[in-house]
Amino acid sequence: MVEQREKVKELESLIKSNTVLRIGYARTSTLDQNLGLEVQLEALRDCDVVFSEQQSGSKDNREEFNKAITLAKELAKQKQQVYFTVYKMDRLGRKTSTLLRTIEELKDHGIEFVSIKESIDTSTPTGVLMYQLLGIFSEFELNNLRQRTKDGLAQAKKNGKKLGNQGLDPKLERKIIDMYTLNTIPISLIAKRLKVCESTIYNVARRNGLSRRNNAKVPLNME
Repeated sequence: MVEQREKVKELESLIKSNTVLRIGYARTSTLDQNLGLEVQLEALRDCDVVFSEQQSGSKDNREEFNKAITLAKELAKQKQQVYFTVYKMDRLGRKTSTLLRTIEELKDHGIEFVSIKESIDTSTPTGVLMYQLLGIFSEFELNNLRQRTKDGLAQAKKNGKKLGNQGLDPKLERKIIDMYTLNTIPISLIAKRLKVCESTIYNVARRNGLSRRNNAKVPLNME
């Protein structure tokens, strides 16, 4: 009840003091090495309200994200011009389908979407076009990465490399492979994150024919 009253007061305050309202959203996950909350919050400093959290972009139950969306919709109902702003487009989610669904939902409520990094503003024709193109290229690159990973594993198997899990849970082995070949996460951090020994990571890499010297990259499945 207290939270609800505070929310109502926040709404009333925003509506009285602004005609154009900007709702900011910042998100980081434990795997984001170069995009901390500080960078995002600084970019969103001109927003009227900013919601932030540490959460995976693949999760649907992002509490602060849901709060931000709800507030934006409620403000839009009050006939306010509302902009939902993020520093980078993938803060909404890493899947193109998720991005499209969220932005379409915002547009259905008369809310514009702004991504600072990609200079996207859906209130302008250019912004809409840029968003569509980025979505297409993002999906294309993801498919290419997946195909290269599949081809690499097939070639390793053909060359006699053992691809079994050697006693590890298959899901855990897949996570180790994904994080190892991403090439941007230190081995020590992978070990800490997955609660395994560093030697286990090296063993998985060796028997799957993986090497960081080739700078190979594959899509990360555990966002």
